[in-house]
Order: sequence, then C-alpha cells, then structure tokens
Amino acid sequence: MNLETPVNQREKQRLKTRGEILDAALNIFAEKGFDATSVREIAGSVGVNHGLIRHHFTNKEELWKEAVALLFGRMEAELAIEPGSEDHLSEFDRLKNGIRRYVRYCARHPEHARIMVQQSIHGSERFKWMVEKFIAPLHRAGQVSREKYASQRLWPAINEISITYILVAASQMPFVLAQEIQEIYGLEPTEPEWVERHADAIIALFFEHSVNTD
Repeated sequence: MNLETPVNQREKQRLKTRGEILDAALNIFAEKGFDATSVREIAGSVGVNHGLIRHHFTNKEELWKEAVALLFGRMEAELAIEPGSEDHLSEFDRLKNGIRRYVRYCARHPEHARIMVQQSIHGSERFKWMVEKFIAPLHRAGQVSREKYASQRLWPAINEISITYILVAASQMPFVLAQEIQEIYGLEPTEPEWVERHADAIIALFFEHSVNTD
C-alpha cells in the first residue's frame, strides 16, 4: 500500500530533479569553467527545460554556489567514518586509512580537483567565496591534525604548505589526468584495484620509502 500523498511524491521528484541539475552543473562547471558554461547546456544535459533551472535557482551564480556546496558536503560525508569504528587501530593506521579514503574519494570525483583548478587559475569573487567558506576551514582543521601527527613523529618533517599540496596533488592528479594515463599506459586509473595500489604507493612514499645512497 502506497501511503505517499501527491504532495510528498511531488516533493521527492522536485528534490530528485534538483539533485540531477546540481550533479550536471558540477561536472560541466568543472570541465568548462563558469564563464563558458550556459544554463541551457546544463538543462540539456539533464533533459529539462532551462526555465526549470531558473525555477530551482535564481541565476547561474547561485547554481554554481549550490553545486560547490554539494561538492564539499559530499566530500565530508564520504570521508567520514562511523564513530568508534577505528578505535582499535593505532594512530598511525588511522592516519594511513585517512589517506586511503581521500585517494578513493579523488578517484570517484575528479570534478572536485578540476573545479578547484578552474577557479584558482582565473580567480574571482566566486573563488574567494569558495576559499573562505570551504577551503580555508579545511586547511585549518588539517593543520591541527598534521601538527598532532608531527608531534608524534608520524608525519614527515617538511614545510607545512609543501607537504599539504604534495599529498593533495599526489592523490588527485592521476584521476584528473585519467585520459592521459589511458593513452600512455593503456590502463584505467579509476579501476578499484589500481586506486588501492596508488593509495599504497603514496603511503609508501610518505612513510616507508628509503633510498640507498651508498
């Protein structure tokens, strides 16, 4: 027996359509940038009239901001773990698991890095908004964690900014440049097995790699 009222069904459909619009907008903004993206193009990719997008979002600027908010909200949700689920692990193993989760996220969502690069290259009030609202708070929170790991000698003793961007770039770039890897090496870097090997490689490079200088 279906207990949903017509109002509830309409609301579910409205939220579904809104989510599809945001997903499409995020991918197109990441690929083409804000200025080169049109609302009509986003509507066409979802299969709706562009007027419907205007119904959900006041203008392209609002649509972009909502898409970016979705991006960071999704990242937070996908990187989260169940409370207490890693209590049995050492601090070092929890650190390595955090890196693995981040690499997997980057593999699933290359649009995240792409939209960051797009905005950083061009700079704008939108970019400043994104930095202030999402990126800077993440960096501040990450710094607290890194300082804790460094005090326990679990983190490389390297310049804070450098080590942050080395880790971010190492985690993101194979998936941002997936087509290049496909052309050169004939493999798909988003295959789960390859993603895990890449995460292991980053961990080995950061924490386990040694060089024979003899």
